[in-house]
Amino acid sequence: MTNLLQRLQCWYTTNCDGDWEHDHGISIATLDNPGWYVIIDLQDTCLEKAVLPNKPVEERSPTNWVTWHIEDCKFIASGGPMNLSEILSYFLDTLLPEQKDETLEYKVYIPLKGYEGLIWRLAHAVLITESQLRIVDFPNPESTNSYSVGDERGFEPFSLLEATSLGSAVAVAEVGDLIEVTIEEHQFSTDLVYVGHVKAQGVE
Repeated sequence: MTNLLQRLQCWYTTNCDGDWEHDHGISIATLDNPGWYVIIDLQDTCLEKAVLPNKPVEERSPTNWVTWHIEDCKFIASGGPMNLSEILSYFLDTLLPEQKDETLEYKVYIPLKGYEGLIWRLAHAVLITESQLRIVDFPNPESTNSYSVGDERGFEPFSLLEATSLGSAVAVAEVGDLIEVTIEEHQFSTDLVYVGHVKAQGVE
C-alpha cells in the first residue's frame, strides 16, 4: 500500500502546474458500510479522454467488493474496507498505461548547465508512467518565455545570458531523455521541474 500511495503522489505532483491543482485533485474517503470511496480528477491530464463504463459491483463477500467507472472526467471507485489498494492498483497499473494520451505534452523546466538552482529552460514532455516523463522538444531557445528564474539570485546571470548567449545555453537533459520531476515555487510561477534522469535497470 505504501508504494501505491507514493505512486499516486507522483501522479498528483506530475499534474500540478500552478493551475490544475486549484480546481482538480484526488479525494479518498471512507464509507459507512464500511469501505472506501475514491475520486480522481482526469481533466487536463493524459487521461482526460479515457473511457470506462460502469463496472458492476464485484462482490466476493459483504466486505470484499469493488466497482469503478469514469463520469464527468473523473475516475470514481468504491470498495470494501480492504480494497483500497485494489482500486489504486487498477488506476495506476491498468487504466493509466492502457488509456493515457501519449500526445499530451507537459511543461517541464530543466536546469541550465552551470546555472543549476538559478535558471531553468522550458521543455515539453510526455508521460510514460505516473512518475516518469520523456522530453520531446525544447521551445524557442531565444525567447525569454522559454525560461524560468528560481528567485532573485537568478536575475543577474539570466540578464547576462540574455545579452550574450541565451540561445546557446544548454540544459542538463536532452530530447529523448527519461526524467523524473517534482513541483517547485519559482519567482513568478509554480513549475514542474526536473529532479533527475531515470536510471536504467541495473545501473547505479
